[in-house]
Amino acid sequence: MVPTSAPLLVACLLLALAGAPKIARPGYAVGALRSVRVRVPAAAVRAMGAVETALGVVTAVTGGRALAAVVAMSYLGFAGFLVVALRTGGAVSSCGCVGRPDTPPTRTHVAVTVLLAAAATAAAVHGAPGLTDISWSARTAVTLAFAALSTWLAWLALAVLPRLSALRLTAREA
Repeated sequence: MVPTSAPLLVACLLLALAGAPKIARPGYAVGALRSVRVRVPAAAVRAMGAVETALGVVTAVTGGRALAAVVAMSYLGFAGFLVVALRTGGAVSSCGCVGRPDTPPTRTHVAVTVLLAAAATAAAVHGAPGLTDISWSARTAVTLAFAALSTWLAWLALAVLPRLSALRLTAREA
C-alpha cells in the first residue's frame, strides 16, 4: 500500500455510503437540490446515487489515477453545493447525502468533503492501488483497519454531529 491508499479508500467508502440511500430514498436529495433552485426528478437523483455507489466501489477495488480524479471531482462538486446551501440558507433540514431528514449541511461537512477531495486528488496525482492490487501483510491489515475507523469517524461527523449540535441548541434554549 502507498500513503494515498487509506485516504482514497475512506473517500471511496463514504462516496458509496452516500450514494446508496439516494437510490432507495431520493426525496431528501431532491429537496436539498430544490432548496438551492436546482430542479431534478427523483429518477435523476436515483441515477446519481447509483453512479456514486458504483464509482466508490469500483475505485476502492481497482484504484487508479483516472478514477481517483473522478472521485475528487465528485467531492469538489458536492463541496460547492454545500457552500451554496450554507450561504443561501438552502438544505436546512438535510443535504441529502446520507438519506436522512436531519442531516443539514454544516461547516464541518464542508471541511470533511474538501479533505476527501484533497485525498482523492493526491491519489490521482501519486497513484493508489485498489484492493485487488495490494499485497497482504500486517501493515496492510493495520492500514485497512485505520481506513475503516476513519470512514466511521467521518460518517459520524457528517451524519450524527449535526443532530447532536441541534440537540445541544434545543437544550440550551429550554
